[in-house]
Amino acid sequence: MKKGPETFERSLKDSLESFEVPYNSADWTLLERELGKSNGKGARSTASLILLLFGGALALATTLYILTNTEGQISSGSTVVETSPATPSEGPTRPSMGIPASTKREAPVSDHQLVSAEVAKKEVLTTAVKASGLPDEPKPTASAVVAPAPGNKGEIGIRPSVTEGCPGTTIEFMVDNLPNQGNILWNFGDGSFSKDVTPAHTFSKAGRFEVMLSHSSVGGGTIHNKPVSDVIVIHETPDAAFNFLKQEYDNTIPSVHFENRSMGGRSYLWDFGDGNTTTVPHPSHVYKKQGVYTASVVVTNGAGCTDRIEKVVRIEEDYNLLAAKTFSPNADGVEDSFIPDALKTLGVKFHFTVHDPVTGQLIFESSDVQRPWNGRVGGRGEACAPGDYVWMVEMKDGEKLGGTYNGTVSLLR
Repeated sequence: MKKGPETFERSLKDSLESFEVPYNSADWTLLERELGKSNGKGARSTASLILLLFGGALALATTLYILTNTEGQISSGSTVVETSPATPSEGPTRPSMGIPASTKREAPVSDHQLVSAEVAKKEVLTTAVKASGLPDEPKPTASAVVAPAPGNKGEIGIRPSVTEGCPGTTIEFMVDNLPNQGNILWNFGDGSFSKDVTPAHTFSKAGRFEVMLSHSSVGGGTIHNKPVSDVIVIHETPDAAFNFLKQEYDNTIPSVHFENRSMGGRSYLWDFGDGNTTTVPHPSHVYKKQGVYTASVVVTNGAGCTDRIEKVVRIEEDYNLLAAKTFSPNADGVEDSFIPDALKTLGVKFHFTVHDPVTGQLIFESSDVQRPWNGRVGGRGEACAPGDYVWMVEMKDGEKLGGTYNGTVSLLR
């Protein structure tokens, strides 16, 4: 059987017809006593009691009327269902406003009994709703607060790739939330400008530069200026400079001395152009072979900025430690042995070797300037045949003389 508003109405009426408010004769006795009082205070109390009873009856009657007869109709969707006025059921006869038929006094109704009556009424209504098959009244739920979605437009932000550097540094500028339309102009603070949206600018001189982005609407309008949050700092560079002087004297090593005249430097890197380098501020260098060399120095300051300068150095002759071209080990007391003459006066550690020019075989070696090669294998073996032999000296004197020296010598008989 289909359930609906008619079933709900019928169940509600049946439940309410059998409902009865608890009765206590003591209430009527109290009412009679109050009515008998003639003073003003008693009259006011009586009136208050009457109004209280009348208000309670009126509230109950209003509730029944609303639930059972809303202008005689209950609306369900688009169909109007006619209802009949509720017929009050005959309950126990209530006492009149006079003295009750029974003079037996009953205990007054307690607060607990009144609360129980209210609970009973709620249970009747709940039972009627369940019997009708209609859905329960939905419970109120907390409404969710939805934050508005952020807009596409925000404050314009500028992000430089770096905020400091040295002259010659190229900095890229990125922009956030730049309007899609309008005119823009970058002012880099060094006299240079750009209309690119994301420019890359090279700062060629030292200084502190406030980069500014100006933008306006398509038709001109108001011009807005947005500076870069950080000032662009371009540090000073050191000034690289040097002079060189050849030192070629008798019985000395023909070295080249480099006088460093740089300004503002903290560290130095020298390149002599022959594969040798040093970090000594004022170095001297020996060029072993004849030729033209490009010597340079890179000067670095505390900010990491650098400067470089180079100069050309010309070497006229090979340097072979003043080694003789020939020797004749024939026991005549003239050039009977061979060792580079510079080793006799330098007073440095070395390793001197002689090799066969064809096979590369080691023929002689010495680390003592007092033990030169006498033209024999190992210095004590058989005499070597006349001809050219390769000699080599490995020096261990650090920056100035360190390295390997080599040449050829002719053995004569």
